[in-house]
Parts: sequence; C-alpha cells; structure tokens
Amino acid sequence: MIRKPITFPGNQPLTRALAAEVVQTASRFEARVMISRHQKIVNAKSTLGLLSLSVEDQSDMILVADGADEAAAVEAIMALLA
Repeated sequence: MIRKPITFPGNQPLTRALAAEVVQTASRFEARVMISRHQKIVNAKSTLGLLSLSVEDQSDMILVADGADEAAAVEAIMALLA
C-alpha cells in the first residue's frame, strides 16, 4: 500500500474537468486508488466520489493505492497533478 500527500494544481479547488482526468488516469490501473481527506475516503475512479470531497482547502489530502500496479498508478496520478 502506498500513501502520498497530494494537492491539486495551483492549489485550486477540484474542477469537474480535473476530476474526470483523475478518474480516467486511475481507471487505467487494476490497483484500488483512493483519496482520503479528514476521515472521508473516496474512490479515485469515481467522478462523483471525487466531487463529493468539495475540496477548497486541500490540507490533509492523501492519495492511497493498493494492488499489483500501485506504484505505477501513484506515479501517473502524481504526474497529472504536478
């Protein structure tokens, strides 16, 4: 299991377009990919789940990946958010 702190580009709130890109990227991998924030954990392969975070303050956001290709999934999502 890999856990990495994340923020969205420019420390801006999560938009529908960025959520769709995250979902598309995460869905390429078999690993379970989640984003955790303040006791709430959502599936990074779900646009609705990501948007439910309503992230304006991006403190304490953690990307969690677990599975055979977890390292590749984390690397791809981190590259997307860079």
